[in-house]
Amino acid sequence: SIEAGLMTLVIKGNDTYFKDNAGINTRGVSLELEDVVTIHLMEADGAAADGSGSEGKQDAVKALLAEPADDNTNPVSGLDTDGYALNGAFSFSVDRSAQRAHLEPSQRLLAICPFNPPRPQVTGSVVMETCVTRRDVRYRDYPWRTGAVSTAMEISSSAYDTALGTTSIESGFFTSIFGNSDYARQLAVDFAGAIDEKYSLNGRYRRAFWINPGYEWTPTQ
Repeated sequence: SIEAGLMTLVIKGNDTYFKDNAGINTRGVSLELEDVVTIHLMEADGAAADGSGSEGKQDAVKALLAEPADDNTNPVSGLDTDGYALNGAFSFSVDRSAQRAHLEPSQRLLAICPFNPPRPQVTGSVVMETCVTRRDVRYRDYPWRTGAVSTAMEISSSAYDTALGTTSIESGFFTSIFGNSDYARQLAVDFAGAIDEKYSLNGRYRRAFWINPGYEWTPTQ
C-alpha cells in the first residue's frame, strides 16, 4: 500500500548538549535536515531482468555504496573542507561561506539511476529493470512543482493539538497523497500525534519529517 511506503525520518539531538550544556549557550543551535536523496530500485533481485546473468542495477548500486570514502585531509590545513566523496554513489559539496554541506549523487550513480529515467525497454514480454534517484529534501527545502504534491514535510511538535485536528498541515499532506477522505485526515492526526509523543518533538533538536512515497518524478529535481 502507499501508506506502507510513507517514510518517517526522526533526528534526535542529545539533551546533554542542547539543553544541559553548562557554560555554553546552545539556545540558537538546532539540527537541520539539509538533504535527503533516495534510490528506488524496481527489480526482483540483483540479477539483470533479461535473464542474461549480467549484473543488475541493484548490484551495481551496492558496489558504488561499498566504495571507500575519499581521504578528506590535506598536508596544509589538515582537513579538506571543499568537499569529498562519501563513496562511489554520493559526495559532500561544502559551502564554506555559509558553513553548510550538501549531499550530491555522483554522475556514476545517475548513469545507473537517473533523476528522470526513460521509458523501460521491453524485450519480448520482459520489462527491463529500472532505477530512479530522487531528491526528497534539498537545501532544507522540499522540491515541488505547481500542481504536484510536496516531496516532504516536517511534523509539527504540536501536531496532536485538537485545535489543529483534521485541518492541520499534516492532514493536508496526507490527503494530497492518499486522497481526500476522513480516513486520511484522521490517520495524519493520529500518526503525527504518536510520533510527537514518542520522540518529544520540539522543532529544534528533536524533529521528525515525512517523506512522500508517491510524488511525481519531474525535471525540477
